Amino acid sequence: MGRTLQIRVSAWTFDPAEVEKRWPRLVALGFSPPVLLKQERGVLELVDNLADRLDMGVLPEPAQNALGDSLRRAAAARERLTAALAEWNARAANTATDEIEEALDEAEQDARKLKSLPGQD
Repeated sequence: MGRTLQIRVSAWTFDPAEVEKRWPRLVALGFSPPVLLKQERGVLELVDNLADRLDMGVLPEPAQNALGDSLRRAAAARERLTAALAEWNARAANTATDEIEEALDEAEQDARKLKSLPGQD
């Protein structure tokens, strides 16, 4: 890797609007106030926000109980993604992205079963 021209391996959300369409209840939970900084609303930011709120105990109690396991799995997969990208391991990174999306899909399904959550119809 050169001093001036460097190679970075990264993952980002191509279309943040798709995040809102696919996981509307999780977006409402993950990006609801208080939001301290304006940030992108991509998949990784959603996982980070939900994991932080779960760890801090600021998600509504029903959400913590129902979504905790799937959100922890998403957060663990996010860590594996970061490690895989740092190692330039595309196969492991791809596996981690699949795991993140599967965990978020499960959490969204569980969130739809709850009453009185942001984002519910």
